[in-house]
Order: sequence, then structure tokens, then C-alpha cells
Amino acid sequence: MKKHTIIIIIIVLICVIGIIAYRIINPYLLDNLALETSDAKDTKGTIRIAIDSWIGYFILQSPVFKKLMRDSNYLIEIIDDNANYAERMKKLQKGEIDIAVATIDSYLINGVREGFPATIIAIIDESKGGDAIVAWELKIDGLEKLKTATDYKIAFTPDSPSEHLLKSIGVHFDIPSLLDKNGYWRVETNGAEDAYNKLIAREVDVAVIWEPHVTDAVSLDGIIKLLGSEDTEKLIVDILLVNRAYADKNPDIINILLSNYFQTLKIYTDDQEKLKQDIQKITKSSAQSIDAKLKGVEWINLAENAKWFGFASENAVMRDELIETIESTIEILIETGDFNDNPLPKKNAAIIINSQFVMNLFTSGIIDVSQSDTQYSSSLEKRFPELSDEEWKELKEIGILKVRPITFMSGTANLSTSGQMQIDVIVENIKHYPNFRILIIGHTGIRGDKEANLILSLQRAQAVTNYIITMYNVDPNRIKAIGVGGEQPLKRESSESSRAYNDRLKRVEIHLVTEEF
Repeated sequence: MKKHTIIIIIIVLICVIGIIAYRIINPYLLDNLALETSDAKDTKGTIRIAIDSWIGYFILQSPVFKKLMRDSNYLIEIIDDNANYAERMKKLQKGEIDIAVATIDSYLINGVREGFPATIIAIIDESKGGDAIVAWELKIDGLEKLKTATDYKIAFTPDSPSEHLLKSIGVHFDIPSLLDKNGYWRVETNGAEDAYNKLIAREVDVAVIWEPHVTDAVSLDGIIKLLGSEDTEKLIVDILLVNRAYADKNPDIINILLSNYFQTLKIYTDDQEKLKQDIQKITKSSAQSIDAKLKGVEWINLAENAKWFGFASENAVMRDELIETIESTIEILIETGDFNDNPLPKKNAAIIINSQFVMNLFTSGIIDVSQSDTQYSSSLEKRFPELSDEEWKELKEIGILKVRPITFMSGTANLSTSGQMQIDVIVENIKHYPNFRILIIGHTGIRGDKEANLILSLQRAQAVTNYIITMYNVDPNRIKAIGVGGEQPLKRESSESSRAYNDRLKRVEIHLVTEEF
């Protein structure tokens, strides 16, 4: 090949390489130029947050929050993964997202698979009516019917708050069929709308759904609400999670993010119309739908977060509500077979909690912590108006909590130490249902003098009632003792001996009841 030909080829190659390099580098140069000649030059980075469509997460994608973050020189990238919690935890573990939302139960179930890659830095909200169990009344007229009926179908969305609500009532109200992962009743659906449609088409008898479909369902003739999350406490709780490495490397960013988050929450709390307008702009939902969704969520502000994390003002009663909720959720998941034992490292709930960020904000006074009249007392201390005996008889039964072996000294109404411990377990369940009254019904065996049995059953029910009032400061107007002796015997099992049967009849039942409005 001639020398000048080689030179030409080299020149052509250089030109081609130059063109390619220009095309690769030029966009970067232009972007850099645009950055340096605009307000964006001060942007420090982008925070990646994984969420889904639950209304409680709106604050994180709201225009107000994004503006406050821009003013703090950070951009927010919202990643909607359609509630794929398993994938969300994987991305947290890999560092592909920085922050994520989840319910406590979903983090426990899915986080364990990834070694709990994040810590809880804030409580976002509680479902307060946003989720509910609804049913055709002629088929299932109450939770107790789920214990005896054998041919019902329940539509629900798996790996969602709907499933956790089902698990919780299965455990608390002792409905074994709901704990069967292969149960005949299971009809898995793709979201609340699918479950709602199956209910109104009568393909199922019961549906576990969320707003706005709850409001739509109960407006139909023949459909009733068996239980709504407005009558529960600390069952469906949404949390804000941060990747452990990200929090360790960027504590200042987390402080800024939480400060702006709680300021955004206060802005919307003070201006509900702006909240609704901004939700409508982003979701394109109707005003009616937005109202229904907002009715079902209770956002947790900074002052309330301080209570959850176990610190507040000097005179506050300190209670680690977040740890209590994690532990009670684990107990439910163990009873439902999701775990064989506490899955947390060293069985320590604190290992998935990082309270320093909320504590920093709360103690610094940067944000007004008087956003609400926060009460630092147990939900058990809620006050109830007094009812007459006749009014107590008219109350609607919600369900009977799992019957536990409350024992007494032989032939007396004196609680044994073991009996007291069983009541303590029952009270832990009662905490989740703060709006219901409590009916304590004492039963005896069918042997012996009927009148004496009636008296003994009342005395034992009253002993349980007195213990709950005294130990847990429960309003006496909320709780009532009744004795029925041996007049309401249980059905005898075919293989049950007479002695075993008579022992089972001697029981104290805890009924949750409510007014019908």
C-alpha cells in the first residue's frame, strides 16, 4: 500500500473517532453548560423513593414536598412499583433506591429475605377506615359466622394490608380457617377493584378492600362492613425506610428530607383544600373518590412520631409504641405460619429502628411540634359514655376474642397467677380495637347447682373485669361483666370425654361489642 494512502486512511480514522467522541461528549458538555448557567447548578443530588398508590404516601410525591426539597437543592425521583414489596426490598438491599415505604408487616415478611436492608426512620400513617372487610349480610352477618360457616369465599389481595387484616382477625378472634394458606375460602385478586367487582357479582361472599371501594360497597343494599380499620389500632401501619448504608453516609440529607416532609404534612393539614387540589392534579381522581380515600388515612405528624419512637416532653409517659407494634405484628405472623420464630436478629425490634432523625427534629424545635393535641396515654384509656343495662343488651356483637385458659383458685373467683397472665395476653389484643366496648361473660360446667353456678360465673367475670380496670386503667363504662352459669354450653366433640368437655365449659369469654348507628 502506498504511503499517501496509509496517511489518508489514518486521517479518516481520526476524523471518525473525533465525530464519535464529539457525539458522546457534546451532550455532556451541553448538559454541564446548562447546569452551570442555571439555578440547577446548586443541585446536590437526587433521592430515589419507592412508593405505590396508597393515599398515605401522597405527601412524598406532592408538589409542595418536591418544591421544598428543590429549595434544599435535592431532587426527588418517585418510583411506583405497584406495591411489589419483594422487589422493593431487593432494590433497597442493592442500593438501587435510597428510601422506601412499606407497612410494618410487609417489611417484616419481605425484609427478612434481604437481611432487613433498611431501618425505620418515621411513621407515615395508620389506616383508619381505608381498609375493611365487607360481606353480603344474608350469607355472613358477622365475624362469628366465619367460625361456623363452611362454604363462603373471600376475595382479597395477597401480600397487601388486606391480607394482614384477615390474618389479624383470624388470630385475635380465633378463626382457624383464615389461617389456612390453602383454605377453600381464598380468592386471590389483583387489587381492591378486582375484589370489589367479584363481591358485587356475587362470585364471593366477603371481600377485603380499600377506599374508595369500601364506601362504594357499603352503599349497596345487602352489603355490610364486618370490620373496618377505623376501629383498629396499630394493625396497618405505614413506615418510612432508608437504606442503611445511605443513612450512614448521608445523615444530613435524611434530616433535610424529614424536616421538609413534616413541614409539607403541616401545610396540607392546615389547608385541606390545597391537599385535595394537589391530589386531583396528580391522580386525576374524582372529588368523591379523594374524599373517601382521605377519610381512611390518619397521617402521623412529628409530635406523634415522637410518641411512637418512645420520647416526648419531660412530663410524657414513655412508651415504645413502635417496638410494641413490631412485636405484636411478629406474634400475628408467627401464629399465621409466616414465621416459626421471631425473625429479627437477636429477636430485637430496635435493630430495624433508627430514631435519631425524628429525635433530632423533635428536640431541635425546627418544626412546630404542637401540630396536634397529642395524648401520651394508652388506647385502653379511652373514655366511653355510660350505658344502662338495657342499652348494653342492644349492642351489636363484633366478635369473640380467642378464648384463653383464664384459671381461678379451685371453686373460687380468685384469679390464679396463670389466669392473670392469660388476661394480659388478651388485653394486648384488645389494644388493637380501641373503639369497641368489652363484654366479659363467665361460664361454668353443667354439673352442680344451677343457682350456685350462675353466681360463680358472674363472680369470675367480675374478677376479670376488675383486673382489667385496675391494671390497665380501662374506663368502667367500657366494660361489663355477665354470668350465665351453665346455660350456654359448647357443642361436645365426638371424641371428647365427659371430664374434658366439662373442663372446656368452664371459661370466660371476651366479647367485643359496639353501638349501631
